[in-house]
Amino acid sequence: MPLPVVPEVPLAGRVLRWLVASTLVACVAGCHVAPGVPPARIELSAQPNGIAVRPGDGGLFITDDRSNAILWSQDRTTYAPYAHVPVVTGQPNGLSQLVFAQPDTLLVARFGFGETGALFVVSSRGDAQSLTGLATDRRRLGLAPIGPGRVLSSWFIKHDGQPITGGVSLVSYDAATHAATERDLIAGLTKPVGLAVLGDALLVSDQNRNAILRYDLRALLAAQAPVPAQSGTMVAQVESPDLLAIDSAGTLYTKCHAHAVCRVAPDGAVTSLADDFQDARGVAVDDARHTLYVVDRAKSTSTTASAIRVIPLAR
Repeated sequence: MPLPVVPEVPLAGRVLRWLVASTLVACVAGCHVAPGVPPARIELSAQPNGIAVRPGDGGLFITDDRSNAILWSQDRTTYAPYAHVPVVTGQPNGLSQLVFAQPDTLLVARFGFGETGALFVVSSRGDAQSLTGLATDRRRLGLAPIGPGRVLSSWFIKHDGQPITGGVSLVSYDAATHAATERDLIAGLTKPVGLAVLGDALLVSDQNRNAILRYDLRALLAAQAPVPAQSGTMVAQVESPDLLAIDSAGTLYTKCHAHAVCRVAPDGAVTSLADDFQDARGVAVDDARHTLYVVDRAKSTSTTASAIRVIPLAR
């Protein structure tokens, strides 16, 4: 198919007219392939999906669908349970993105399969409490905090025989009582997965449309009604983009094609960083350590374990 709060950076003077790349075949047509050795592997006894880097010490946190839990590692190699999310009887486990809302507080999305979609607040003690008042038929995927008690949530709704419809909403919540309200900001997306925020720019990956779109976050928050999906600016066309991560320079990272991970530069150039993934899922940037972490989830028939792939970034 998460992330420290990105400090607000003014976008005035920044060139944000992203170039449109053509659709991927084996990679995006015309995209570049980064030279170098394959990313390092940290094998996991887990079914990982989302990943987040803790601000400060760089501790890694992942969601594990095998145990329906959040695992963490201080040394980025050995993982231990951090918090367990309540299991839904008779339903597969499905934890999506997790992000740091505060340095000691995580938010995690439960996909929910159209019945039990939810967001959970996870304290430093490992307690996972669901936010109340949210629609449970929304299949929840990406998250992007935008300040205390506020997080953007991507989701889609799928009913038998009907087209998939998705959107991005603002969830406002009380960290003490866990009461929440939700206001839709973007309507008419198909399957929005990844979200990333830098300053006033909101980036959204719409997986079914093979597109990454940019929206003006201030305009979305000020609007009286949800804006249509087509009001966004095309960033790039990327085959099957998934969860997003963004670095302090505005470069995006996401799954692309069936087995690759791509970098999308601020000028729209798309580069494949590696194309030997089993199933790339969550991505997280550690700006302080110039490192990209990517979840590589093993297929059910695979003899190779799931792993976290470690990709050094240019300084």
